[in-house]
Amino acid sequence: MTTAAVPHTDPPRTAMLEVADLSLTVRRGQDRKPILASVSLTCAKGEIVGLVGESGSGKSMTLRTAVGLTPANAEVSGQVHVSGREMLGASPKDLAEVRSRTASMIFQDPRAHINPFQRIGTFLTEVLRLHQGLSKSEAGRTAAALLAEVGLPDPDRHLRQYPHELSGGMLQRVMIAAALASEPELLLADEPTTALDVTTQAEIMSILLRLRRDRGLSIVLVTHDLDLAVAVCDRIHVMYAGSIVEANSATELARAPRHPYTAALFAARPAPDRAELHAVSGRPLGLYEVKGGCAFAPRCPQAIGHCHDTAPQTREGDGHRVTCHLPADPAEPAALAPGLTKGERR
Repeated sequence: MTTAAVPHTDPPRTAMLEVADLSLTVRRGQDRKPILASVSLTCAKGEIVGLVGESGSGKSMTLRTAVGLTPANAEVSGQVHVSGREMLGASPKDLAEVRSRTASMIFQDPRAHINPFQRIGTFLTEVLRLHQGLSKSEAGRTAAALLAEVGLPDPDRHLRQYPHELSGGMLQRVMIAAALASEPELLLADEPTTALDVTTQAEIMSILLRLRRDRGLSIVLVTHDLDLAVAVCDRIHVMYAGSIVEANSATELARAPRHPYTAALFAARPAPDRAELHAVSGRPLGLYEVKGGCAFAPRCPQAIGHCHDTAPQTREGDGHRVTCHLPADPAEPAALAPGLTKGERR
């Protein structure tokens, strides 16, 4: 699939993360699989930006690519700046410096990123000694303070424990503490509340919001939870098949979603006044499966003829961005591809 490159404009505040026209393709032998196409987003200082969409839409890959954690044999184009520093094509030393001082990532499954044979204290103090140059005793005191900051009530005891002795929510707090160990300005949170109970989810998000307030952190939040994104994010970007199909302020996106995919996601949310869920029909496609036209067209109840064979253009205005053939105003006629007439719509 090809989409029109989104014009890049400077954000109103200092940008901690700027992604412009980012595309990524993975090579496996003779096969080339496109994963991301023309992704553009910004996260200003002190802002929380959400990335939402179904599994496989490219949310996590966007975050990983932003800090140089790309798959083997990946071909990447576009621009990515973290606090003004170009990340694409940066040396391993420069990437390591950004990841150790400016941008930290919270991964989705803490148990997959903490050595099960290593005590929590060893895990945290290694990070502090490596990146902050602290002595063993200084690192121990700092690790305990970080655990207290993320809401673990008995940090000295937890430092002596192994990962299997902690619950999922406690381990996620440890991951947040490890991410804070480098005193970052930008936090990339990849599904930080997945597989946690509702109460623990609320506690984790409360910690992130407090850290934003107290430390001035910028946060990019990947989540499947639309209600959560609307509640905590300043702006939301909706991803489908490796591209951003709609972006707006969280309030406006919830009030008036303009892309059929965004509207379908909001309609699929459980609500007290709904007797049944309205699932999005069909299955989500990967970018490599899209042969032409709009990636969402096979699932879209509003699709017209050229949706299936012509890539839609991106429209921007008043902070809103949508990539769709359908009009922003339902009273307007849908945009036709060059050479088509109304009689040729499906």
